[in-house]
Amino acid sequence: MRSIVDDLNPAQRDAALHDRGAALVLAGAGSGKTRVLTHRIAHLVLERGVDPSGIVAVTFTNKAAREMKERVERLLSTDRFPGWIGTFHALCLSILRREGHRVSLAPGFALYDSADQIAVVREILRREFREEDVLRARAILSAISGAKNSLETPSEMASRAHSPDDRTRARVYALYEDALRVANAVDFDDLLLRTVDLLRDHPEPAGRLASGCEHLLVDEFQDTNRPQYLLMRSLSRIHGNVFAVGDEDQSIYRFRGAEIRNILEFEADYPAARVLKLEQNYRSTGTILDAAGRLIAHNRSRKGKVLWTQNDRGERIEVCATEDDRMEAAWVARRIRDLSPDIPHERIAVLYRTNAQSRQFEEIFRRDRIPYGVVGSVQFYERKEVRDVLAYLKLLANRCDDVSFRRIVNTPPRGLGDGTMRAIADAARERGCPLTDAALGVVETARVPGKQARELRGFVEALDELRRDASLRSVADTLRSILRAFDYQDYLEKAYPGQGADRMDNVRALVSAAVEYEGESEEPSVEGFLERSALVSDADDVGRGPGVTLMTIHCAKGLEFAAVFLTGLEENLFPHARASRTPEDVEEERRLCYVAMTRAQSRLFLSRALTRLVQGVRMPNPPSRFLAEVPGDLIEEVLGSPGDLVAERSMGGWGDPGRGSSAARAAAWTRKGATERERPPPGAIGRDPGDGYAVGASVLHPQFGTGRILDREGSGKTLKLTIRFVRHGSKKILPAYTDLQVETVGTEQ
Repeated sequence: MRSIVDDLNPAQRDAALHDRGAALVLAGAGSGKTRVLTHRIAHLVLERGVDPSGIVAVTFTNKAAREMKERVERLLSTDRFPGWIGTFHALCLSILRREGHRVSLAPGFALYDSADQIAVVREILRREFREEDVLRARAILSAISGAKNSLETPSEMASRAHSPDDRTRARVYALYEDALRVANAVDFDDLLLRTVDLLRDHPEPAGRLASGCEHLLVDEFQDTNRPQYLLMRSLSRIHGNVFAVGDEDQSIYRFRGAEIRNILEFEADYPAARVLKLEQNYRSTGTILDAAGRLIAHNRSRKGKVLWTQNDRGERIEVCATEDDRMEAAWVARRIRDLSPDIPHERIAVLYRTNAQSRQFEEIFRRDRIPYGVVGSVQFYERKEVRDVLAYLKLLANRCDDVSFRRIVNTPPRGLGDGTMRAIADAARERGCPLTDAALGVVETARVPGKQARELRGFVEALDELRRDASLRSVADTLRSILRAFDYQDYLEKAYPGQGADRMDNVRALVSAAVEYEGESEEPSVEGFLERSALVSDADDVGRGPGVTLMTIHCAKGLEFAAVFLTGLEENLFPHARASRTPEDVEEERRLCYVAMTRAQSRLFLSRALTRLVQGVRMPNPPSRFLAEVPGDLIEEVLGSPGDLVAERSMGGWGDPGRGSSAARAAAWTRKGATERERPPPGAIGRDPGDGYAVGASVLHPQFGTGRILDREGSGKTLKLTIRFVRHGSKKILPAYTDLQVETVGTEQ
């Protein structure tokens, strides 16, 4: 009989047929890891007789989980796979909904997303420290998340706090945990931590869950943090069948707590484990693959793979340097127009290291009418009107949700100002109760004036009535009831003249999302719909809308595009200055560059700007070290439009010395119209400006040899010289960053 794995290549088939016990599959970029995972699940069910309900497969994004589930169901010819396929967070949420009471979570607990978390921390900072800085709130939340991923408690953080800032973070951490407890809420880190606590401290459910997990499959294993690793160990402790698939070369989430040691030291933790390698790449051309491979080979913290492909060699990688970041965006736009007859906009991505880099691309794309979408911009579930309505729904599901109470108690306006909120907050602290209960208390004790008391009582009573009815209605009908009860459409039309209709369309889309959810869920509920909306990821909708995708490299993980523009390849930007302090930091940045390059299927473009506008100041940056790690015979150094041409890095060029296409570039520049206008009049030399770099002077460059200064702009560190070299054509040079020697005036070059 034909096996389900017969269509796999030999390495994939060997992995999918792994018998029992632990296995680590080192799956290189584009090597078909999802194909191996899904075929292994199908093999276990169809050919090994494993009960599908005993299979648990976890990954990191909803999109990856959805794709895996759909593929498994096709392979099994079923409409519903009874095993578990989902994200780590969704798995933990499912466990805690059933067992959360064992770790002090009441039924209906809330899941706070990043906006909810920021609201909690900002309220703590305002109340305790008289601060309102949202950036400080984000920084403190990042520290709290780091502590949680390291399994560090508030008291442990306080014990190692030495500076005032450290003590503030520890204090806010403790108050933040208190606020979540009072609100009967958890954040995303808590989903993992509470589940780990449950499996560690409660033998009965821990044994039951581990017994039911006959086969555990872990996708993107290189991105697991300490709690996820402990969760994996707990679930696999009875059967021991762990099938971990990952790629240490794509470990890029250390800032989120991911520990690359989990994959590097897998054999130490599982001494009997098999290690298998998937090295055939199906995504990229040979040129792109070779370039990425030569780059990542500079890292030491890797187990080692040599990717290969049967795909065509493809075209060389275009590398372009432009005068500034705006010209970089213009060059990218021009090349996209060149590609667009053959490659749809939806199959093109522009990648960058930081979100701030998107501005120039957005402005140029709008100017040139190139459709685009920004991943990481304000997403649907982050829009104010959507979050308002969801806050009402959250408060129906969990009356202890103080964040949602604060958000909507005066939305639409009810005349409940800061004084009323202070009275409610004071009462809540005195009684140790949620704000909803405290609100009725201040009404009954007349701690707020008559009009505010009437509005507050009406608000709480309306919520209570909606809460009673919610169990009898569909989620969509509950949303419609909220909109009617609080005249939300009228509020939008009055509060946002000219925008009310568009904002109401977003609210209607939320109702449609609820209808869609109910059609897909076996047991729909308000809590289930809230969970689904909270677990949505920015990258889930990539490629669904029209236009070029603009995104950070971190968001691009797991995606692929026909053409990729990797931009901003400059020292201090990529690798980022903050991420270049240790060898480990640089290796992670190099892995990030490797991930970006391996997103490309057929065309890869690399670009940098000689100067970049940073906080209103134009700053020069040398080329990224990663450019020099790509062999020169794999790249084609191309020109921007006339006037965009700039110099290569003064130390060694972009590739191996003596290789590349400098001569071709000079010839191309000549073809593009660089003529006599570049040359100073015969024998002419400008007046010495005081720095020695007079127009017409002969110079010696360590890489490009002799040349003559044709023009100069700026002064001091921003002085930029246009120099025509004998063998390398015209280039623009910043002498402050180059070992440039002025020679005696000679004949015309």
